[in-house]
Amino acid sequence: MRIKQVLSLAVIAAILLVTLPPQGSAQALGVSAVRFGATCSDFSLMVAITGTNDDGGGFDRFRYQILDGNGKKLYQEDAVRQVGVTIGSQVINMSYDNDGVDGPPTANPIRLQIIDLDANGNPTALLKDETFNASCLPPAAAPVTITENFRPAPFLKAFFVGETQLFRAPGRDPMDLRIVPGKEHFAFYRSPDSQWIAIDVSGEQLMWVPVSVVSVDIGRLGVSPRRIDGSDPATAAALPQPTIAPSTGFPLLGQPFGTALVTTRLRLRSEPLLRAPLITTIPRNETVIVYARNTAGTFIRVQYRDLVGWVSTCCVSLIDTRLDLLPRLE
Repeated sequence: MRIKQVLSLAVIAAILLVTLPPQGSAQALGVSAVRFGATCSDFSLMVAITGTNDDGGGFDRFRYQILDGNGKKLYQEDAVRQVGVTIGSQVINMSYDNDGVDGPPTANPIRLQIIDLDANGNPTALLKDETFNASCLPPAAAPVTITENFRPAPFLKAFFVGETQLFRAPGRDPMDLRIVPGKEHFAFYRSPDSQWIAIDVSGEQLMWVPVSVVSVDIGRLGVSPRRIDGSDPATAAALPQPTIAPSTGFPLLGQPFGTALVTTRLRLRSEPLLRAPLITTIPRNETVIVYARNTAGTFIRVQYRDLVGWVSTCCVSLIDTRLDLLPRLE
């Protein structure tokens, strides 16, 4: 396998890998600070990545991977980054099973890797490799690269106006700990019904409290993310505005408007119609490049690897754009 010129993703974070050789020094790869932590059920990560190598359509492909000390896969996520764009991500207490049920780790160290991919999604180089001892398991015999517990970047202050217990989950698993009025803590997530928020109390896990006892701009909080990439509202960057074809008002080929996650097996079709000819089937958890939508907003035009076609909006999650921002195309 020929290792391509490293896409030199600028990485600020933590991650694992398998047998790929490192591509030079951290400085050569543009790798700076790392924040990573793990337990027996979830992990926390802060990372910022800049796309530098064009793997097709102006996007750089890469992979997040987390393994345990026995090499068991705990989590894997493929992503793309527009060349020249930096997007930050921060996940706190994200379940290993967000990509499918893999089960808990069996041994330390928990290993985090960022892997460079080629245009076909094949691994070409290890960009970052970090290890951490989860406190729920005996420590590894060999030294780990990260010894400090993960501390999230401060985001949004919540001021307590009432007293409350702390909960391990929204409305469930109360603890024998309370917060009194006048205290301030940083908030990171809200529950889907917006009745609870997750706050940092300097432990391994975020704690949940009812919105009724805090003063906070809950509209700035999102629900707990299901993916790493683009998950940090404090540092995530918007994609540059694409070039528009003057004659049609639609984006030129190679000028995407964003990316989307395929949430279930999905048919790529030649036209935005349910009975249009089938091009291929896209597996769950693949990332596609988004160019446009149809007038009804029921289909989006995407690129999957070297194939371009239409997919139903029923089974995708737009990552760094919104449906109403996409140009209409029939």
